[in-house]
Amino acid sequence: MTNVSNPYQTASLTSDASPKPNRSARQRLLPVAISLLVLSILHIISGLFYFVYVYSVSAAPDADPTDTHRSIVYSMYYGITMLYCLVLVTGAFSMMRQGSYMWAMAVCILAVIPLLGPCYFFGVPIGIWGILVLRRQDVRDSFARM
Repeated sequence: MTNVSNPYQTASLTSDASPKPNRSARQRLLPVAISLLVLSILHIISGLFYFVYVYSVSAAPDADPTDTHRSIVYSMYYGITMLYCLVLVTGAFSMMRQGSYMWAMAVCILAVIPLLGPCYFFGVPIGIWGILVLRRQDVRDSFARM
């Protein structure tokens, strides 16, 4: 067979000139994304343990039925923060894939909110670290190429 190019194939598919993602940008984003993932997953697991604890306390035979209001409020708070952490998990995966620059930046900004963030005190520095990494020009360019 001869080596004839297909006339119906576009030039962009035949050439190997497609831009490759910047390896250094990915290496800078990976620790931030993994840190957000680990903290968010730890917060979700601790919330699940809290729900089990609340259920076991309220299901005990000697439980005080008038003390349920406080546990309901705490359970609602943990439920909201667990949903918040699920948003952070999806954003961290997007950051690892270099999917959307705006979504990655939004997730880092959300991680800075101390009352809702994962593991409260550790989420703020990681969010700031992520913002600083995402503001670098080579990282922004790597998102633009994807």
